[in-house]
Amino acid sequence: MNDTIAADAAVVDYSPSNGERIERREPGSGRLVSTYPSGTAEDVNHAVDAASSALRAWSDLPAAERSALLLRAADLIAENESRLAETLTREVGKPIGQSRAEVREGVALWRYAAASLRSLHGEFYPALANDTQAFTVFEPVGVVGLILPWNFPFIVSAERLPFILAAGCTVVIKPSEYAAGNAFEIAEILDRAGFPNGVCNVVSGFGHAAGAALVASPRVAMISFTGSTENGRRVMEAAGRTLKRVSLELGGKSPVVVFADAAFDRAIEGVISGFTYNAGQCCIATSRLLLERSAADEFKKRLITRLAAIRGGVAVAQMQPAATEPQYRRVAEFLEVGRNEAVLLYGGETDGSARAMPTVFEAVPRDSRLTTDEIFGPVLSIYLFDSEEEAIELANDTPYGLAACVWSGDVSRALRVARRIRAGRLWINSAQENFPEMPIGGMGASGIGREAGTAGIRTYCEIKSVIMKSL
Repeated sequence: MNDTIAADAAVVDYSPSNGERIERREPGSGRLVSTYPSGTAEDVNHAVDAASSALRAWSDLPAAERSALLLRAADLIAENESRLAETLTREVGKPIGQSRAEVREGVALWRYAAASLRSLHGEFYPALANDTQAFTVFEPVGVVGLILPWNFPFIVSAERLPFILAAGCTVVIKPSEYAAGNAFEIAEILDRAGFPNGVCNVVSGFGHAAGAALVASPRVAMISFTGSTENGRRVMEAAGRTLKRVSLELGGKSPVVVFADAAFDRAIEGVISGFTYNAGQCCIATSRLLLERSAADEFKKRLITRLAAIRGGVAVAQMQPAATEPQYRRVAEFLEVGRNEAVLLYGGETDGSARAMPTVFEAVPRDSRLTTDEIFGPVLSIYLFDSEEEAIELANDTPYGLAACVWSGDVSRALRVARRIRAGRLWINSAQENFPEMPIGGMGASGIGREAGTAGIRTYCEIKSVIMKSL
């Protein structure tokens, strides 16, 4: 990676106003990836200036032309898959195959946003009264502040950025200080695709400086934030001072409900991927396993056998590391909580510095932090139920409502249970599958708003009613 920052869509040499820079080192190895400017409020204001100046011309550009630019960007992202994936792997610690898959999924989202733009339209009301007709139109909300997380910096951007741009909005991106590389690379790609300067702006830095300034700016009309629930509350409180729109994807403590009539082999694969993918650093991780008591012993036995077979002698030191040192320490702390408050069924090992083995606890108290707090690591807690009602009660027994899975051979029961679980995304007999057409929602402490999907562009639009009388 080069040592540059995108002040607007063109990548330029940029020195932060405070002269400070942030080092990013590879998780696990500690090798230097790059350094990024530590942006300040002054740098954010500069980026907001650029976004504000570009807004009118960009929003006035015909939809067909914006769509064509989005498609060109998608093609360039696809052409640069190797470079983008390498940056993602080096900064976050993902296996390269997983990083490549994320880039390909992102390309699909950019193409879907381009196609959705061509079908965006309001509604026509031909006869509100004898002499009155009306119609609605969608207009861009304005400058959008996009604050990205460190665990999925590329795909979270792809779920939002193309829809922001399709809506006719301009954007200021504040990537995580731990994973800023992809944001700069995407800005460079947009420049090559022909996007006008000022449409997409990137300012790296810490949340308390660059992020806070972006949220506080009265010229930023909307904030899209992905991160912890605690920080989401701060964002919402600060955004309220200027009455800006907020879309939040926050934490989760998602359940996976397995009934005795489930297809065990498929369910076990879904359970394992649900809590170990990306080393458990996934907001939609299904980290609470709810088992029907009559089948619990058999399911647990087969689950542990399968976990051991997958790991097959792989040393802890060879597993995917935590993306950051603070996150590793958090996982290690929860492993200690589990050893003191529950029964360790599998795993529990760490390498002392960066990695934790996938771990399963049972007999977990419902008031334990293992039950109530998001861990963001490969830790699974098991709970037993005897009836549908009890399963639903357990599933909803946290403040969160981000995601859930239900496994059952009885489709009617699976649908009944799914309807009553509070979750923005829910899978039946599958796990964490995502499609560009589907919106991203959350309930309770997991966030508000909708991103991507068929409603993706409208997320970043205001709706205007036009009522017209005949002369």
